[in-house]
Amino acid sequence: MMCFLVRFKKEGRIYTQRFYAMDEKSLYARLQKEKVFVLEILPKGSFLEDIMILNPPKLRELISVFYQLKLGLSAKIPLLSVLEDTILQIHNPLLRLKFKKVLFGLQKGKTLPLCFLEAGFEDFICSMIEIGHKSGKLIEALEFIILGLKNRQKNQKLFKKILFYPLFVSMVMVLVFLGITIFVLPQFESLFLDFQAHLPLVSRSLLFMHSLIMQWGMGIVFGICLISLIGIWFYKHSILLQEKFSKLALSFPLLGRVIYHYTMSQFLLSFYWLYRSKIPLEQVLKISSKGIENTYLRLRVEDIYGYILKGVCIAESFEKSGIWDRLTLGLIHSAKDEEGFLEALEVILELHKEELQTRSESLMAALEPVMIVFLGLLVLWLALGIFLPLWELPLQMKAF
Repeated sequence: MMCFLVRFKKEGRIYTQRFYAMDEKSLYARLQKEKVFVLEILPKGSFLEDIMILNPPKLRELISVFYQLKLGLSAKIPLLSVLEDTILQIHNPLLRLKFKKVLFGLQKGKTLPLCFLEAGFEDFICSMIEIGHKSGKLIEALEFIILGLKNRQKNQKLFKKILFYPLFVSMVMVLVFLGITIFVLPQFESLFLDFQAHLPLVSRSLLFMHSLIMQWGMGIVFGICLISLIGIWFYKHSILLQEKFSKLALSFPLLGRVIYHYTMSQFLLSFYWLYRSKIPLEQVLKISSKGIENTYLRLRVEDIYGYILKGVCIAESFEKSGIWDRLTLGLIHSAKDEEGFLEALEVILELHKEELQTRSESLMAALEPVMIVFLGLLVLWLALGIFLPLWELPLQMKAF
């Protein structure tokens, strides 16, 4: 349900009050039945919307919605009717609420780009809607939005596949470690205390971890959460910090190259299709850079247009940004006209996609033995901590 702020007149007095309803029409009809003279109805944010943010729409559903919009407009159905029919098919509450806000704005006479912006859609979608609206090619803009979302979905699936194994193994390691240190080792400690014996060093190290977890576990968890929240706040509010961490992420072995090719493939896809659509270069770079999540790379891409404004050619502007490899720069320099530049961009895009796939497979192949080594070291530590006291137990009993 949507939240509305309503100014109305009742019994000679003007009131302002919040109401919840499915849409403006149903709210207006309800107020009319109550003999309320409505002066103004405005959409308003609510606590319910804040809760909905915790359940963001999946890319699959977002792609499906834009497909429905595209098919409806292609069939020459009025935009308002297409939106009304589409909203009925949306299952995610947050996404449904956003499109209801778009419909509400259009009914109020606002422009389509402004409605999408006020509804809280991401910059990439809002920019494409604005371009399609101004050029009269809204269907083509929707097609490109779908293409961009599908490419992002493909890359996200790849990243999830990469991260699943190490995260799963790490979780198992933590659970095993906590189980042994909390429930098993204290039993051996009490047994040896009865014989006035000392535990081996490796067992004492585990018992130290046990006492640390039992006495300070909640404090450690609280401290980690607090430091994380403070760090996230500073990170979100500091461009310099974002740039430093983003650049650091690119320097990680194997993972850094995956992040680089993932980011550049998304940028190049947007850049290629927008430039091919005869959109001005300033808008092409502006829209394409908004899809870059790595702050360091985004700032370097934004520098490209600054160099072009200073009279530097496109090829040299790409080179001055300092983020492209020799092969990419060679292909861009080899382009002598606009047609050649587009062909070079297409080749570069395919190369980055192939590199992303290759680097991802290499990273997954490298992670497995690394995680096995860490898991083996943990098992060795736990095994020695448990079995060394057992081996020494007969000697301690004889001495007793």
